Amino acid sequence: MSDFLHRTGYLDGPRDKDAIRAAEWQRDERMERMVTLRDSNPEMFDRMGTIARISLGYYENAKKIAAQYGRDTNKGGN
Repeated sequence: MSDFLHRTGYLDGPRDKDAIRAAEWQRDERMERMVTLRDSNPEMFDRMGTIARISLGYYENAKKIAAQYGRDTNKGGN
C-alpha cells in the first residue's frame, strides 16, 4: 500500500519531500544536547529510551537534509 501511495502523483505536480523537510527544520537545543550526550557519554545514551533515540535519528536526518538545501544548521537554522 505505501509503495502505491509513494508513486501517486499530485494534481499540481510531484512533491519534493526533502525540500519541504528542509524548509520546516528548526534547531532544537534539546536534541543538540542529546548529540553531545551521545558523543561524550555513550553508556548513558544507550540507557535512554528507544523513542528518544529514534527522535534523535529523525532530527539528525532532517538537519542533514536542511544543510544540503543551504540552511545554516549551526546557528538557529536560517
